[in-house]
Amino acid sequence: MYKKMLVPLDMSEYAECVLDHAKEIATARAIPDVVLLTVLESPLRQASYTYVGPEAAAEGEAKARKVAEAYLDKVKSGLGLESSNVSTVVVTGDPATEILDYIEANDVDIVVMSSHGRSGISKWFLGSVAERVLRRSAAPLFLVPSIACRLNLD
Repeated sequence: MYKKMLVPLDMSEYAECVLDHAKEIATARAIPDVVLLTVLESPLRQASYTYVGPEAAAEGEAKARKVAEAYLDKVKSGLGLESSNVSTVVVTGDPATEILDYIEANDVDIVVMSSHGRSGISKWFLGSVAERVLRRSAAPLFLVPSIACRLNLD
C-alpha cells in the first residue's frame, strides 16, 4: 500500500520526535523509500535580505544548505532503517508549500510529521505548517502531537 514515506524535519527536537514513529511504520509496512526533507526559508522571505544584499543572502543560503544537509545525513545514519532506501532532500521556499509540492511531484504515499517544530506554538491546536499540510495533502498524514514531544523532551 505504501511505497514512499515523507518525513519533513525542521532541525528541531520537536520535529525529531517523529523519527521513532517513522521507523516503526516503515519497518512494519515494509515501505521501500523514506525521504527526509528539510525546507530552508527563501532569503527573499527573510527581513534581513533587504539589509544584507543578494550576495550575502546567497552565501547565507549556501551555508544554511550545508548545515541542513549535514543534519539530514546525521539523522539518516541514526535512523537505522536497513529495510528501506532512505534519501535526503533540502529545498528552499515556504515550508508548507514545498512539502505539499514534494508530496504531489514525487508520489508520496504517507507523511509523518510533528504538529509543531521550531516555530513554536503559534496556533492553538496545530502548528501553521502542519495545519496547512493536513488540510491540503492528498497523502495520508501521521501527525505526532507536540505534547507528546514535550513530554519526551522534558
